[in-house]
Amino acid sequence: METLYLVLFLIGLVFAIVTLFVGDIFHLHFDASGGHLPFFSPTTIASFITVFGGLGYFLMKNTELSQFLIAVIAIAAALAASTGMFLLVVVPLQAANHSTAKSSKELIGGRAEVITSIVSTSRGEIIYEQGGTRLSAPAKSRHGETILQGEYVRVVEELGGTFVVEKL
Repeated sequence: METLYLVLFLIGLVFAIVTLFVGDIFHLHFDASGGHLPFFSPTTIASFITVFGGLGYFLMKNTELSQFLIAVIAIAAALAASTGMFLLVVVPLQAANHSTAKSSKELIGGRAEVITSIVSTSRGEIIYEQGGTRLSAPAKSRHGETILQGEYVRVVEELGGTFVVEKL
């Protein structure tokens, strides 16, 4: 059992280190019956495995508790840790991603001000207000025309994080 705890801890640790350097490149989701189960994200699963393995190994090495009691304690702690990870990391990130996607679509047809001139086919930058907050974003001209700093534009569409605009 000691080996199992150690292996699970190391798997979780390696996952955390790889994720730190590689980021969310794999961006995995788990679906069941067409529904989304956000609790079963790679982040929460990895935190469960890491805490379960690490605490189980620690208790096996440093206490005289029975294997059953160690497993129960490790499972309870792992559930608490993965629930905390879900509530403090996964849920806020999902909300932010949903909000960003929604706000991009809401801006289409809206008015913005050019703060960095858009020259021909080059990108510039626009500033707009949404939800009481001033935001900036990259922008390019719809017809390849030059739009100078200070001019107002209408957002026509959004392509890969860049807004396509036209003069008002």
